[in-house]
Amino acid sequence: MTLSKRLANICEFVPEGSNVIDVGADHALVSIYLNKHKNCTCLATDISKECIKSAENNIKKSKAIVNTKVTDGLKDIDYKDSIIIISGMGTNTIIKILNTPIREDLIICSHKDIPLLRKTMHNKGYYINKEEVVFDKRYYVITHYKCGKRKKTNYIVSPFLIHNHEYMKHLLDYYNIKYTNSVTILDKIKYYKVVKKINKILQKRK
Repeated sequence: MTLSKRLANICEFVPEGSNVIDVGADHALVSIYLNKHKNCTCLATDISKECIKSAENNIKKSKAIVNTKVTDGLKDIDYKDSIIIISGMGTNTIIKILNTPIREDLIICSHKDIPLLRKTMHNKGYYINKEEVVFDKRYYVITHYKCGKRKKTNYIVSPFLIHNHEYMKHLLDYYNIKYTNSVTILDKIKYYKVVKKINKILQKRK
């Protein structure tokens, strides 16, 4: 089973021999890879019975040793001392899943609203230990969050990604569109400041 670039990068974030909870595991490809290639103990979960059934078929074919569970997010799961992976969903859904006094390491890849995710995790007492961006038909940001306080950083322009020139250009285009389509003065000002900041970073890179 071949992993996409996004899933392969997520797996690179996980240390050898870790206990892993793969939330929203879908077909359990990440869990299978981590068990077979990194000797990880994995629990693949999903809210969908159909997805878990598909995951179990993949696990059987691969001869991996991966446990499965149908559940909503982290409900009824003992996640202590585990690395929790959450990917394949939007930030609002991820925030709902993490509405619990959790302190474990998190590897998160949200499909959208990355600034909101960074801000929410900071407010929950987490800091960014590592962050990378991968292009897999579109850009995905993969973040390793660790529990602990750090100085507040800009939620929109990540210090981990400012050296990725192509991604910064992508952000600039994205926020230029946001600025152009803004209907309120406050939004115009907000996105103008973002565009100005990104332009400043890009100018320094020349």
